[in-house]
Amino acid sequence: MTRFYHGGVPGLRLDDRLLPPAVTGIEKSLTATAQELGASPEHARRDRVYVTTSRDVARVYAALAPDGALYEVLPVDELTPDPDCLAPGVSWMCKAAVVVRIVDPVVLLRTRPFEAWMRMLNRAAAAASREANR
Repeated sequence: MTRFYHGGVPGLRLDDRLLPPAVTGIEKSLTATAQELGASPEHARRDRVYVTTSRDVARVYAALAPDGALYEVLPVDELTPDPDCLAPGVSWMCKAAVVVRIVDPVVLLRTRPFEAWMRMLNRAAAAASREANR
């Protein structure tokens, strides 16, 4: 069975439902930041939850939350490939997900320089893409 991870806001508990920013009303999100930086609404959707098959990719997004948490999640509907992800098979979108395990309740951005987080993201995405496309 494929495991999926989500890095995001801290404080969620087992069986909590992850909902997209458009539903929760959260203004500050990585999706909103991506749109502010020029990402199209088709590539950075506020009506979707993003999940990944890579725990390390999700860890980076948790750190960027900022100081978020890392969760193992179960998507509750159809997965659609993330059109913005350049590593095929790594990032997915869905309408909602359920927390099945709290992997790390606090992932602190300040534990590494920002550049180190970006290197980790690039390495993890490349490794996950190789694994997904075997």
